[in-house]
Amino acid sequence: MTMIVTKELSKTYHDNEVLKGIDLEVRQGEIVVLLGPSGSGKSTLLRCLNGLETLTKGAIEINGVRLEAGMKNRAFKNNLLNIRKQTGMVFQQFNLYPHKTALGNVIESLLIVKKMPRAQAEQLGMKMLERVGLADKRDAYPSKLSGGQQQRVAIARALAMEPDILLFDEPTSALDPELVGEVLDVMRMLAREEGMTMLVVTHEMSFARNVANRVLFMDGGVIVEENDPETFFGQPKTERAQRFLNKINQH
Repeated sequence: MTMIVTKELSKTYHDNEVLKGIDLEVRQGEIVVLLGPSGSGKSTLLRCLNGLETLTKGAIEINGVRLEAGMKNRAFKNNLLNIRKQTGMVFQQFNLYPHKTALGNVIESLLIVKKMPRAQAEQLGMKMLERVGLADKRDAYPSKLSGGQQQRVAIARALAMEPDILLFDEPTSALDPELVGEVLDVMRMLAREEGMTMLVVTHEMSFARNVANRVLFMDGGVIVEENDPETFFGQPKTERAQRFLNKINQH
């Protein structure tokens, strides 16, 4: 079953065309990693899929719900809401409320968006904190958590909405190197145990190599190359991807 479709998706800011006619399909349970240099359009693509950016041209379809460029009516609002309910997003910055505990952050959208009774929300919130290994931090405020723990709370918050698709926008790039592993471990667990459909923008090559079903390499607003990880890392087809991998291997 296809969960994500984009058709000729384009996004322009002022005169800068950041995405240039992206065609993409992601199947249910697939883990797709987006690689590419900064400014290649990876994060913009995720933001379009979650409705955080409007489409300049083309269309997206998330689990059968369609958004087209230029849609402005009530159907657009309903479809946008529907898409946001089905897609959880984890950002580079954790965006936690500093005045709320770990549990408070996780249940906030359950109370406001899903209008869930507090007792039920707290029960679900605790289950999600357990899944990311932070049940013991339920009453801790963000200032008392490490960066890795804050990002795991952010993942628990996204999971609490029970989405069908998780979008990760460089979830480890704001972390100290020694904290990266704990966040990647949670993502690996979700990939392995949940059968969650995941689209991940990352610079973590080991994650791309070991966890992804497919690697998409973007540059200049287009998908330059896509393949399974073994082929992409072992025998990249395009010169642009070869240059990118050589540069990374030098570091």
